[in-house]
Amino acid sequence: MRPWQCRAEWRLRSSSISLTIVCALSSWLQPAEAHHSFAGLFTDEGEEVIEVYDGSIEIYKLLNPHTALLVNAINDSGVVEDWLVEMSSLAALVREGWADDSLNAGDKVTIAILRARAPKRGRLRAVLVHGAGGEDARLLVAYGIRGDTPVMRRLADRLPYCGTIDGSLGRSQCFLVDASALTALQEDFPGKMGYVMP
Repeated sequence: MRPWQCRAEWRLRSSSISLTIVCALSSWLQPAEAHHSFAGLFTDEGEEVIEVYDGSIEIYKLLNPHTALLVNAINDSGVVEDWLVEMSSLAALVREGWADDSLNAGDKVTIAILRARAPKRGRLRAVLVHGAGGEDARLLVAYGIRGDTPVMRRLADRLPYCGTIDGSLGRSQCFLVDASALTALQEDFPGKMGYVMP
């Protein structure tokens, strides 16, 4: 083999190896990059689209990378739609005080969802778990309400805490809502779940 042929073969092999490494890295990085981007749906004014539904919990499972919440939501036409609602990771939620029984299959709920661009997908903004058998309802709040926000202050001024969520982390909170408190909230903040809206 002539010297120039050796150099050409070496360049071809090194290019092939480089291309293989680049392809391997890009295929490895792409899912990680895609996982961390939540493609939210926004209005023309740049505000997050929030949809509110009545329905029931079908599945709630503390998982990584995100906890799974499947809700049978009743749309405006009365048709039941299955919504996949993203929550934080298992580790983050457990650290905050969420447990396997924070939500249960069959719970009747009213839920506010931050819409994703993908159909029937979103993030949990808030869920009102209706009390059964005379129990108070529980209002669990998360994305978009966290920390020292006007919505969190308005809820904290009016409702007692459940005591199950560590609100000091500023990520989520649980409030107890009796019938009279719910009526007062609905009067002060009209619209379906108006009390958790921006």
